[in-house]
Amino acid sequence: MRDQNTNDGVMLPAGYTGSGFFHHILAEATTKFPKVFSSYSLPNTKKFKGQYGEAVVQFEAMRASSEQRSEIAKYIVSRTHNQLMFKNQGDAIKFKDYMADTCQPAPMKKFSLSGQKGLKPAIPFRKQIYQANSFKSLSDLLLKEHKITKSAAKALNWIEKYCEQHDGMIDLRGQKFVIMGASAELAPTKLLLAAGASVLWIDIQSPESILSDHCLGGELTFAEEASNILLQPKKIKTTIEAFSEGDPLHIGMFAYAAGASQEWRLTATMNGIIRNLNPEIVKSVSMFISPTSAAVIQKEDLHTAKKLNQQPPAWQKLLKNIGQLQQQISFEWQGTSVARGIVPLQGVSYQAAQYVSKTLAAEVFATHGLNLTSTVPKPIAISANVAGITKTRSLRHPVFQAAFRGATSFGVEIFEVPTTRALSGILILHDILNPVAAERKTHELFSNQVHGGIYTRPYALDPMIRIATIMGLAQQPKLLLKML
Repeated sequence: MRDQNTNDGVMLPAGYTGSGFFHHILAEATTKFPKVFSSYSLPNTKKFKGQYGEAVVQFEAMRASSEQRSEIAKYIVSRTHNQLMFKNQGDAIKFKDYMADTCQPAPMKKFSLSGQKGLKPAIPFRKQIYQANSFKSLSDLLLKEHKITKSAAKALNWIEKYCEQHDGMIDLRGQKFVIMGASAELAPTKLLLAAGASVLWIDIQSPESILSDHCLGGELTFAEEASNILLQPKKIKTTIEAFSEGDPLHIGMFAYAAGASQEWRLTATMNGIIRNLNPEIVKSVSMFISPTSAAVIQKEDLHTAKKLNQQPPAWQKLLKNIGQLQQQISFEWQGTSVARGIVPLQGVSYQAAQYVSKTLAAEVFATHGLNLTSTVPKPIAISANVAGITKTRSLRHPVFQAAFRGATSFGVEIFEVPTTRALSGILILHDILNPVAAERKTHELFSNQVHGGIYTRPYALDPMIRIATIMGLAQQPKLLLKML
């Protein structure tokens, strides 16, 4: 998605950088829930930017192991939402007050696509195409290599059986989807249209490329005056309701842009748009969680990591002995292990978006629903699966390019864009089509993880990246010139 940054639109509170606001939100939560965080030490504001990775990991371990985990999530999401501002030509008001006003929906253009309506799901991986009838073979392979969780494998297997019972296809005709960030590299927009769905495209990039794809079916709706998430959130909200016409909606949050805290502002704004919709029309919310975040590690992956820690290859043992691979993959608190998967190079705003406006927001959707002030929970279905590390445009930094080349030495999989787009999109379809998915317990919400192996290695991700970068530079020295 192209840069949406302007001097107007949804903003963090005046006087706060992304780092400062993130610190402020965490500090508020530790004060609000003193018993849960009695052993927690939040770095001061000056040190936070350099130490936020470990600070967030430890915070999440204590939150996720607490009986108040969802109440803490709701508090943080609510405090973030309530403090956002909306700026218009220099005048600023509270974002929540701005969204409370009414406006007319934008004019919409509908396009009926000519392709066959019905998706024959397939996943490209390592120069092979795995059709639906071979999804179990793919899940078995990825499980054997410790690249996905058992829960994600089970979801893939369910889709295989579903397709067996539906003539090898997934048919979404009659279902409506709203995709915010529809042009994003990993967004499932094409997959949904191939399945015959009716899709509202929300993105500052026009859908011309989609309209010219004669292989797609379904119906695509676009409203040019409701396309900029940061500048037009109220118009987008009313346009979504008009698109619904009272029918249930599946809503996807996939918009992304870097710089000026856009990562966090975009995800927080998408949450705000959804929370202001008529709750009767919101059937599900979908998003991807970054693997480079504070994720709770599943038991089988933790077992693998501990086993590898006891029997490391000689070269890893040497690096460990000289202090290069000493920090373990997870921080454990009261039986909950959270991955040290945060990469400082991605920035504080990126992590705030992933943690506050995705992980915690997803849990609030699933446990409390849309209304942050109601005392009567009205949960909605959520799909918030960890997607694999992928060679997207946002990771074209030479450090990452070099690290990708060296990652295989650690047994880490770096996925191609078509693989993640198909695999993660199909996991969303599982969460929508399988009625059992909507009944998951809180601790199971994030168990579908395509982590590529980073949660099963014995070491924290950032030190591994540094070593993998050196290995990658040795293989492709020209990358060094890009770093200068």
